[in-house]
This record gives sequence, C-alpha cells and structure tokens, in this order.
Amino acid sequence: MKTEPRNKKLKSIKNGDRVAIRGEVFQVSSVRPQADSQNIQLELQGNDGGSVTVIGVPGARVSLAATP
Repeated sequence: MKTEPRNKKLKSIKNGDRVAIRGEVFQVSSVRPQADSQNIQLELQGNDGGSVTVIGVPGARVSLAATP
C-alpha cells in the first residue's frame, strides 16, 4: 500500500520529521527562525550522510514523507 505524501507548511515542520524533495527523503535535524527576517532555516540529513540547508518563507509547503 502506497501512502501519498502530505503537504505541510514550513512553519509547522519539527525536528525529526521526514520531508521529501524531488523524490529524495531527508530527516529534519534542526529548525531555526532567521534572526533578521521571518524566514525559517531547516537543516536536513540525507540517507547517505550528506546534509543540506533549506531557507524559506513560513507559508511555503513541503511534502512530508511517509514513515516506513
């Protein structure tokens, strides 16, 4: 059974959530507001050990990945 990913606003993402970006799944390791703006910074860890930083507006939407 395949579960469709849920879209969630960036401002409601929490540490430990799993998000999908272009089919790749990342674990959220850190969520921080930007000091000089309303933007939110997410630190994401990939399955291969790599990491990526995403900065976006609070109303932007991301896909939550289904948990295995």
